[in-house]
Amino acid sequence: MIHELVSKYMENLHASMARDLLNIITRYHRIQGSRELNLAVEELKEVLSGMGLSTRVLKIAPGGTKGFMEIPASWNLKNAFLEVKVGNTVIEKFHSKDYPTLVAAHSPPGEGCGELSICTNEKCEGDVVLAKGYVYDLYKTIDARLILVYDPKRFRDAVPYTGLFISREEVLDKVVMNIPYTTALRLQSMLIENPARKITVCWRVESEYSGEGILALVACNTEEPAVLYTSHICHPKPGAHDNASGSVANALIAFAIANSRNEAYIPSCHAWVPEYTGTIFLKNALKNPPKAVINLDMVGSNQGVTGSTLNIVMPPLIIDSTIAPYAYLAVKYVMDTASSFGGFKLPGVRYSITPYTAGSDHDVTIGWGWDSVMYNEWPSKYYHTNMDALSTLSVTSLIQISLASLVAGSLYYQKFKTDQVRARFKEYLKAWYGMESLKTGITPTLISSLIDSERMPVRDKVNELETPISLRLLYKKMDRDMFLRLREIRGANTYLSLYAPLGYKNGVENLMELFKQENLIGWTKNEEIIINNAWSIIKDEILK
Repeated sequence: MIHELVSKYMENLHASMARDLLNIITRYHRIQGSRELNLAVEELKEVLSGMGLSTRVLKIAPGGTKGFMEIPASWNLKNAFLEVKVGNTVIEKFHSKDYPTLVAAHSPPGEGCGELSICTNEKCEGDVVLAKGYVYDLYKTIDARLILVYDPKRFRDAVPYTGLFISREEVLDKVVMNIPYTTALRLQSMLIENPARKITVCWRVESEYSGEGILALVACNTEEPAVLYTSHICHPKPGAHDNASGSVANALIAFAIANSRNEAYIPSCHAWVPEYTGTIFLKNALKNPPKAVINLDMVGSNQGVTGSTLNIVMPPLIIDSTIAPYAYLAVKYVMDTASSFGGFKLPGVRYSITPYTAGSDHDVTIGWGWDSVMYNEWPSKYYHTNMDALSTLSVTSLIQISLASLVAGSLYYQKFKTDQVRARFKEYLKAWYGMESLKTGITPTLISSLIDSERMPVRDKVNELETPISLRLLYKKMDRDMFLRLREIRGANTYLSLYAPLGYKNGVENLMELFKQENLIGWTKNEEIIINNAWSIIKDEILK
């Protein structure tokens, strides 16, 4: 049966269509709330309508909040440049036309020239301050006309992507711009070698805030969808891997379903949204909730370039899932294209299951009790930089992940050997955790019992979470130093934004211990104190 599905779907998965769509989406600077994001959505709508798909646009009002998340203001970048000089010698020069990520998303406009200083524990102020860290915090706390941000975690030669995503009421008389880590190191070295040296920075940012609505796109072939495919279409130009790739895969899937017949047909909906801020409006936009969700976020890369592994990101194990086993089976069938010496089928790309991790649109649908899984490639060499270009992608891999997503949705809809698939996947999960425990030394005793137990059901029996908890909201309520330490703790965001709130609302006990075992994390006592402090604020002040 799977072989027949693959054969039928491949007839309608076209590499030329993938290339055309990638070129369309990546030419736009798709910052949330920007006119160019809306233009990308409108052009995709036109293309999909030309393919015969029925589409509609959702318009989201900028600003305000929904649930526990803030909706950004509408903001457009017109033009920007940055120049660094020593005396009359220009040592670095950047322009937004060449480096679209030069300006932090939603930075206020401004221009000027000033002397560069480095943010230290003793002093973090001046005309122009070079700093790293949580960008919203830097914006709020540093007294400067220009804040130059670098990120050691991004590719060192690229201009990183950062975002303020502030409300109109938070606009201050300061500008935030981004520079490569190598540039930051060079400037720091120059000032360390000669503290008396004067480095002058000149800048101009032409940006504007507006009341223009934020657009999302939905295409459904039924009012009773079995599967919802989601992908966020936002992010700065070029934003190929993140996330033109998932957006194009979603379009290929929608086209293949629309042109399929009989057993290859799936009652489905497809959504292209601004990440989170569009997804949180989907429940009211769909006439009926889907039975399962497949989120496509960063897929189809050339793994030799990006260094990525395809992750099948499961929902929290406190939730009973059927789509996750099908998602893994589909990837295994489609991606096992290599052979051993003896002819046994082996993975042609790197892939693996991974415990639930927050950070994309599946967080929202999991919170609603919708059975959700995510396909995501991580790490990604040029993630959140101006170098996330089309050259990082493989159209062949993009076709494969589109095919796997189609097969997973179809198997789910047809209830293909459901009991056997679920049972075998449970056995695989227990074996996977057993082997991982040998590597990490963390014994998943609670997880083994949880996998075998009657877990939290999905859909209408779940006490839902309207939206995940925004850590921006937590920042505004928590001690600043404690919050900045919290951000560096592995898994803290996943635990606090969705795992603990959803489990708490549904009466799950031993949440912290379950989470640590599920994610194979060994937090220190100090880390647990910080996390529990944050959880108390969420439970007592935010969820009350």
